[in-house]
Amino acid sequence: MLTEANQAALDNNGIALCSPKSSLQTGLLAKLIADELKLDCTVYKALKDIPSAPRVLLIDCQGQDIAALRDIAHAYHEQHSEGTAALLNAEYASEHESILDWPCMSGIFYVDSDQQQLIRGLQCLLDGDYWVPRRLLHHFLDKNRRAPSKVAHPDVKLTRRERQILKLIKDGATNADISTALKVSEHTVKSHLYNVYKKIGVRNRLEASNWVRDLSEADLI
Repeated sequence: MLTEANQAALDNNGIALCSPKSSLQTGLLAKLIADELKLDCTVYKALKDIPSAPRVLLIDCQGQDIAALRDIAHAYHEQHSEGTAALLNAEYASEHESILDWPCMSGIFYVDSDQQQLIRGLQCLLDGDYWVPRRLLHHFLDKNRRAPSKVAHPDVKLTRRERQILKLIKDGATNADISTALKVSEHTVKSHLYNVYKKIGVRNRLEASNWVRDLSEADLI
């Protein structure tokens, strides 16, 4: 369960780079990220070494087999269900891409990603968006989309604010968009999302979007 303290940490901390091999190159990369994005970026050898939830967790694929990467994704999802993580130094068309199935995984940076792509992608993740290639996005949509259900949803009691947020999700809004539209902090948006997901029985934004698209506009007023 995401505690209030952990949720606040998601808003206050910077980027954590989880890499089993500390090297000069990794340290220079962390400094580049910190300088370009004007926030803290710290290198850790293991997930357990990170003191609190970062805004974005970067998981270095180099030097780690697929089982280890899945263990990290599983542990991070269990600890911070609304956290944001991304893979770094991933190989094209490899098992690395399967890690994106985890709800906490929002992006992937390949071994040949340049500095400009990395910084632009990290900014998107910080803004609540995804950073994945179109090829994988199409694959994910093909695998997960379904026809709208004609079965009525169970009677879920949602607050007015929760209905507003679901309507904005239906319209494709990011956390930052919702924060601006409702004039609340992103921390508050994430807290509402956590409660909504629990009420309607979904695990992530995609499932919430599928759930809400079956509802009429009148249901969301």
